[in-house]
Amino acid sequence: MDTVSAAELLDAWEAGWGRDPLRRGLALLAAARRTTPAAAAEVPVGHRDRALFAFRAALFGTAVDAVSRCPGCDTEVEVAFDQGELLAQNEAAAGDGDGATVRAGGRDVPVRMPTSADLAAVLDAGVPDAEEALVRRCAPPGAPAPAVGEVAEAWTAADPLIDPRVGLACPDCGLAWEEPFDIVGYLWAELDAWGRRTVLEVHELARAYGWTEAQTLALSPWRRQCYLGLVGT
Repeated sequence: MDTVSAAELLDAWEAGWGRDPLRRGLALLAAARRTTPAAAAEVPVGHRDRALFAFRAALFGTAVDAVSRCPGCDTEVEVAFDQGELLAQNEAAAGDGDGATVRAGGRDVPVRMPTSADLAAVLDAGVPDAEEALVRRCAPPGAPAPAVGEVAEAWTAADPLIDPRVGLACPDCGLAWEEPFDIVGYLWAELDAWGRRTVLEVHELARAYGWTEAQTLALSPWRRQCYLGLVGT
């Protein structure tokens, strides 16, 4: 993956600001691949998330630290793992990731993997049964309608990164469960925190030295911190 500049990251942060999670994912993928959100929307969801895991590793590392709650006793549970382990588990269980085939109407029906464009079309349409609409979108025109549950299972078997899950256990009551891991939401939260810090750094250095945003962002993070340490001395 090509190195993404601080200015490009701020552009991605701005593009996703105030948008829904789906559009934020497209802004992130567009930055990672140096493409447009429209082109990013045509990437299958599993491939999108695989690229975002790699993007996150390049930007913030692979360690994941989060907090969940036990569904049994509501105890706060710390979540800490390396995303490389999660990816390895899912890749080991993956099929070809190109599509799935299910039985419907007495014959095999190929169903392609959903993309962000498919998700956006279904969500924006506001249909009452979004899952069924998504399956129909991804099945061949005129084919018998496959069962939603069977398609979901077939998609997950073909590419588990469509719905990656982390095994957790409650330290108080001992309950064990699996929880989905949302790479878009987690990476966005990291980018949001980084963006807020960076804007403050630009503000402080512009006020102290009169530099433009472009001049400030052209400095390495280490050098920016050196100058910030001198402000007010």
